[in-house]
Amino acid sequence: MIDAVELLKKIISEHNPEDIWASSPFIRYRALGNTTKGEIGEEFISRYLGYSDFSIGRASRISEIDLVIEGQSTEVKTASLGANGTFQFNHIRLDRAYDLLLCLEICPDQIVFNVWDKEEVNNGEASRLVMMAQGQDVTYKLIKKLDGMRPVGEMTNVLRSKMD
Repeated sequence: MIDAVELLKKIISEHNPEDIWASSPFIRYRALGNTTKGEIGEEFISRYLGYSDFSIGRASRISEIDLVIEGQSTEVKTASLGANGTFQFNHIRLDRAYDLLLCLEICPDQIVFNVWDKEEVNNGEASRLVMMAQGQDVTYKLIKKLDGMRPVGEMTNVLRSKMD
């Protein structure tokens, strides 16, 4: 006689992609809400750059920007790697006054990033922007693949070159 529970478990496993986060040191990050993930990203950037003697200013939660890095108003977006190998950064606002968009990506076993100035975001050099909701043109999402990102160890040099 067939074990119904085992059969269902087998069918479920056949329909589930492999969990790329199962043994990740960042597994607890995945369970957090989006606002908390964003706060963690901002805090990480602030501390990480602070260790490299960058001047960092924190904005209030109601401010239009997240951080001021070496005098540059910076919008920080944080995302985690999805099963399809992409990152989705939500609520990119083109109507806000920021100098840089810094995207921090959390992978199961590494941290990557990329940064663009506002003009690069506006003209599509960062990536194609997709409307968050049909019929509105205020907030967008930016979808990136892992191969379009940089290792976190390059962050200080990349930011310095953007600010020269």
